[in-house]
Amino acid sequence: MEINELQNLWIGLDKKIETNTHINKEILKRMLLANPKRRLTGLKIKSVLKLILPFIILIPFLLLRVEFRNTINFYIGLILFTSMISISYYWEIRYYLLIQKIDFSLPVLSIKKDIATIEKYKIMTTRIKYLLMPLAIIGIFLMFIRTLKFNAETAILFILILLVFVASFFITFKYIIHNQFEKLNNEIHEIEVLELE
Repeated sequence: MEINELQNLWIGLDKKIETNTHINKEILKRMLLANPKRRLTGLKIKSVLKLILPFIILIPFLLLRVEFRNTINFYIGLILFTSMISISYYWEIRYYLLIQKIDFSLPVLSIKKDIATIEKYKIMTTRIKYLLMPLAIIGIFLMFIRTLKFNAETAILFILILLVFVASFFITFKYIIHNQFEKLNNEIHEIEVLELE
């Protein structure tokens, strides 16, 4: 064989190797995209359940024919409770719409930007929900408790409610929200590293 033929053969094999490498990277990228897609699907399902849950909770109230009292406390409680629930429901709708906008066919940087936006939105709304939650709880008490007598049992009830509230706040921000988005970001980072190679 002449040098020219060897050179042409070498160039042809080099192109085949390059093509195979590109195909393998694409296959690996698709495999790596499966985990974030699955995780995002889980977030979508949770979001849909949060959108349906208020209607499921409303059914027992309609079936049990809860007695509405014609007192100022009841109406103040109703306004407090429904306004907090309405705000939370609006935020859940926006969260669901933000999740729906994520498109894995876009470049990885766009996906990371969208996920960061969703994470910031979720943290912000959850903090505000926790700040507004005492108003909703006060609304429930005003609606359903006719007379509130302060004694040892009532104090224990309020202390337990406060402890559960604080524990829920801590766990939600320390573990739940952080872990959801950390795993998703790590999986997207693996794809980004692959694209940079």
